[in-house]
Amino acid sequence: MKWAVLPVLAVAAASCATGAGVTEVTGPAGEAAPGATTAGAVDTATSTPSTTPTTTTTSTTTTSTPSSTTTSPTTTSVPALAEAGPLVVDDEGVPVNGQTRGVVVHPDGWLLPVLGTAGDAWSVWTPCGRQAVVERGTYLSHVDVVVDPGHGGDREPGAVGPGGTRESDLNLAVARRLVDRLRVRGYEAVVTRPGDVRLPIVTRAEIALALRPAANISIHFNAGIDAPHAGPGTETYHQLDDPGSRRLAGLVQEGLTEALGGLDGVRWVGMSDAGAMARPDREGRDYYGVLRRPAGVTSILVEVGYLTNPGEEALFGRPETQELVAATLADAVDTWITDPTAAGSGFTDDPIFRGYGPSGAGGVDRCEDPPL
Repeated sequence: MKWAVLPVLAVAAASCATGAGVTEVTGPAGEAAPGATTAGAVDTATSTPSTTPTTTTTSTTTTSTPSSTTTSPTTTSVPALAEAGPLVVDDEGVPVNGQTRGVVVHPDGWLLPVLGTAGDAWSVWTPCGRQAVVERGTYLSHVDVVVDPGHGGDREPGAVGPGGTRESDLNLAVARRLVDRLRVRGYEAVVTRPGDVRLPIVTRAEIALALRPAANISIHFNAGIDAPHAGPGTETYHQLDDPGSRRLAGLVQEGLTEALGGLDGVRWVGMSDAGAMARPDREGRDYYGVLRRPAGVTSILVEVGYLTNPGEEALFGRPETQELVAATLADAVDTWITDPTAAGSGFTDDPIFRGYGPSGAGGVDRCEDPPL
């Protein structure tokens, strides 16, 4: 593997409006700006979940219709960071994961993994995997949960239902609701993409690595199967070599099949082996980049149901169903963190071979960075 370095793009972020529980920081000083909240500061080098949430400040209300932005998690104290070197990329021009520490939250909602300092500014990993300098933003060192809505943007809508529902939109709607649910419970949580935008898998993984959450959850809806199934055809994928990932996948699978299976009048479709499972690639690694790339961060990918099934498209398009899915996922995460004996169920240890095709647009080609 050959590595190279890329030049830095100098840009300046727009002014950041400070929200509840968020501290605006100008420049990467070794201490938080006056008024910064430091009680939630944690060691970002570990992803082991505690039995209680790390945050002490959270919203006390929730809504069945999430807005385009949600209250940001509490900002922790800003560590002293080293001067950033050039961004290291592989021989295909894709950044090498694991170069950042914490993120700067851009005023537009982008999470920009921090490579280090650049004078009085931040050197960051852009959404498209380039290096840039931003002068203002909100530094975030750690969260409990990263929620990653799959796909996004015109070039990567994911599955599209017969009625025109785009998977990327549905993923984001559920992800926002899940983040709201987790914050009400006292967990610090973030969404990887702020809207209907493309975010390469390598950047999604870097956000998880930079924030070192207890759990990293990728939300998807499936396509292509029309075989009747006795209940929801939910599939939850866990990492091959992480027992914590397997346990979380089992709790998610158990919760969703029970919650969705209790709904009346639904013609479910799915594969006969639907369950919680691992999926290796040709080399015996995790097939999905969102599970393989954030090595050391417990991650799962859930395919909630089949968007290409007309009945399920209508069902999952309803706000109350999205809220049910989000609440069930929040329950599973909470149980996983607070009860280490909860093992989950619905495991498929010998799944049907699903092929070695591409697992999504993981590269950075044809990716256009937003104004920063």
